[in-house]
Amino acid sequence: MATVQTGGELKRLVQLTEITRALRARFPDAPHQGIGLGEIARLCKSLVSSRACRDYHDVRDDILSIACLWDLTNDTLEQQSDELLACLSAFIAEQAPGARL
Repeated sequence: MATVQTGGELKRLVQLTEITRALRARFPDAPHQGIGLGEIARLCKSLVSSRACRDYHDVRDDILSIACLWDLTNDTLEQQSDELLACLSAFIAEQAPGARL
C-alpha cells in the first residue's frame, strides 16, 4: 500500500537526506539515526574550517540561527522544525558549493 506525501513532506525528506549525506561525507562513523546537536556542531565546524575565504560575520549569524532554532527537548535531527532544516540545509549548501550532497 502506497502513501501519498505532500510537497512539504518531500522537501523535508530531501533536506534531511542532504544533511545526513554531508555528515556522512565528513564523518563516516557518525550515527545513522539519532543525529543530535553535537554531530551537527561538528559538521558546521568542519565545513567552516574547510573554506578560508568568506564573511565570518555571516557564518557566525548562520550558526547562531541554527543553534537558536534547535529544539533541545527533541534533540534528534528528525524531530527538528522545518525552519531549522531549511536553515541548516542552506548553510551546508553555502559552505560546500559545488559539492554533491
